[in-house]
Amino acid sequence: MVLEKSVYSRLREDILSSAITPEETLTEVKLTERYGASRTPVREALQRLEQDGLLERRGKVLAVRTHTAEEIVDIYESRIVLEEAAAAKAARKRTDLDVRLLRAKYQVMRALDPADGSALAEANREFHGLIWTAAHSPSLMRLLTGLDQQVRRYTLTTLTHPGRWEAVLADYEALVAAIEAGDATVAGDIAARHMTEALQIRLQMYAEDPQRL
Repeated sequence: MVLEKSVYSRLREDILSSAITPEETLTEVKLTERYGASRTPVREALQRLEQDGLLERRGKVLAVRTHTAEEIVDIYESRIVLEEAAAAKAARKRTDLDVRLLRAKYQVMRALDPADGSALAEANREFHGLIWTAAHSPSLMRLLTGLDQQVRRYTLTTLTHPGRWEAVLADYEALVAAIEAGDATVAGDIAARHMTEALQIRLQMYAEDPQRL
């Protein structure tokens, strides 16, 4: 038996896939019709997605958060701190299985087509998830998952920016080595630098075309 997805999951997927754009206002009436649901699960979904940072209030209505340079800096600066902490903790707490999974994912990433943005983004997200898992910190996992949801709203990935994928692979090779060696300082430094460079590319993309971010 296949369980039906919750209104929260369906609405979240529509936001992340840009099926719902920042131009649309989200009312309970509109969403009950869209998902064939009653008002209570719709209301709960809206509240959760506002807490997740995917929705913002505009007067009395909710809408998908608009992209701004300030939002980009806020999300990425928070993620820099948390990714550094997760990588450092992973180096201290990783198991042999964690390392094997990271190395296996890295090998998969090396074989990807650098022009396939969707495949790069998905593999990159999975690699980061493995680091968060290796940190064995539920609180870090929750915070980073929330920030990742907000980054996923951006239509374009930074990974297809000229030269970026090669740099990413070099970073990840060094990061896995540091985690395996138990070097928390080096692992944290690599993760922080990696995300700082991603922030600079994202801001450049925004400056070139805010509407195609």
